[in-house]
Amino acid sequence: MLHAMSTIMPTTMPLLLADAPVLMSIAKPILMFAALVAYMRYIAKFEFDARFYNFPLLAINASFVAIGVLGFAVVLLIPIFWIGFPLMLAIYAGTLLGYWKFRDARVPENRKFVLLGSKLQNAMEARRTRSSERAASAFFLSLTGVKMPVPAKEDPKLAVYIAAEGATIEAFNRRASRVDIAANAQAVQVTMLIDGLRVRMDPMPVDVGHQMIDFLKTAAGLDVADRRRRQVGECNVENTGGKQRLTLTTLGSAQGHSLRIDFNRAKSVERPLDDLGLLPAQITALRTLEDVALRHGVFIVSAPIGQGASTTGYAFLGRHDAYTCNLKTLEKEVLHRLEGVEHVQWDANDPAHDFPEKLRSILRKDPDAVLCTDVSDVGAAKQAATPGMKGPLVYVIIPSDSVQSAYAKWVELVGDAKLAAKCITGISNQRLLRNVCPNCKVGFQPSPEQSKRLGIPPGKTVELFRQSGKIQVKNKIEECPVCQGTGFFSQSAIFEVLLIDDAGRAALAEGDFRGAYARAIREQKMLQLQEAALHKVRDGKTSFDEAARAFAKPAPASAAAKPAAVAGTAPPSGAKP
Repeated sequence: MLHAMSTIMPTTMPLLLADAPVLMSIAKPILMFAALVAYMRYIAKFEFDARFYNFPLLAINASFVAIGVLGFAVVLLIPIFWIGFPLMLAIYAGTLLGYWKFRDARVPENRKFVLLGSKLQNAMEARRTRSSERAASAFFLSLTGVKMPVPAKEDPKLAVYIAAEGATIEAFNRRASRVDIAANAQAVQVTMLIDGLRVRMDPMPVDVGHQMIDFLKTAAGLDVADRRRRQVGECNVENTGGKQRLTLTTLGSAQGHSLRIDFNRAKSVERPLDDLGLLPAQITALRTLEDVALRHGVFIVSAPIGQGASTTGYAFLGRHDAYTCNLKTLEKEVLHRLEGVEHVQWDANDPAHDFPEKLRSILRKDPDAVLCTDVSDVGAAKQAATPGMKGPLVYVIIPSDSVQSAYAKWVELVGDAKLAAKCITGISNQRLLRNVCPNCKVGFQPSPEQSKRLGIPPGKTVELFRQSGKIQVKNKIEECPVCQGTGFFSQSAIFEVLLIDDAGRAALAEGDFRGAYARAIREQKMLQLQEAALHKVRDGKTSFDEAARAFAKPAPASAAAKPAAVAGTAPPSGAKP
């Protein structure tokens, strides 16, 4: 093809150029030849392409050469250069475009030509994405690893992304275990739970808050359009501090919808029996239920809502050897999976099995121990009680603020006081206490009255601790970086463990709970909940103020709350005695 061009050009071009007015300017011939050379370079590449795909090579070459000559001739024949030259470029460009369309209609999809502009656009988009990611402090990923896109700096959705970072990474960095977002048409309220206490976060614009909930639901694979049904999903958030698992629970109503975010929920309920906060004497008492002869009946695990009953239930079941015991659970939502344990999640959409029927099916399979996380369904408690002291050991979780109210609720759920008493083998109740921060706690010597209440012998020197939240750095008082100024770091539980023997069951069958309770204190040396709290104070793990807070009763709506002090404790900081 190039040879054909060279044979035509010498014979025609000198004659045309001899009288052409374009020779009056040096720049014009240069522009003409530059356009021609560029055209020839591209048609040379097209020749190899046409040969590869077996296109009619001679016809294509002849067309390219003829159009090359035509374009050059147009400039020479049109007296006005600035009309002829653009026309020449248009002819050449039209020819190349025509071949592009001809070619792409006949080659595979992955071999089609791509405009340089498209490649450039894709490269620029990738660069903008990398720039946005560098500016982000966290990335949200689905469980399959798909990363949610980070909005660009000028994108209005960037505010939504920043709000999601604040509700997750910022809250986690402040040691929150959970974030609750309540959204309606008027406001979006965001609170987080730090060591069991609720802390309000910065206010959030209504539109941003609603969009943030939708963003997180998308990351967790939930239905964004469904704002009424309860949905549970998971996703990950990752930053320089590592990757955190988020469990998202959404629920809607006519007033608005809410989102609950739990951080690493499975890990938070994964605690062995020895790490719950039980005192040595209580652990020893509970170990007796591992004996095959005593591994029967119903054990009630109770606590106020949000005070760790689920964690305790898993720990109680997990202390049994899963390799020698047949262990099962029945749960409406599986929070944690124990190795070697068969976890059964009840399906509310299964019309063939209601919850009590599913529990009866499990008990018929002769397990050694079962954890049932909910017996509130009509008939469920009766199914758990029916095997009595000859069946497996069944742990049931009942929300309650004392062992007495837990047992009263158990009797109500069973519907038969005799049957409820016949199967009961033990009841536990608990509270969560904050531990004093090891970095900023302040030691002090207890007063004689405090020592007496704590059971400290007269004359014995014991150091107790109170919360501070402050440390001294080079003669300057600063906020403690460990507890972030709260004075407390992490939580542990205090327990009251009531084990019931045959005499205790006989008293309960007669409706005498007080007698069974007094007998356990007298003969089993059972520690009451307040005594367990004072043990934690004496051991230096918590403070008098925290023990008082744990037993404070809610004040009437018209009055401010006043903590009910544990006997022998100091009033909370700032409170009047």
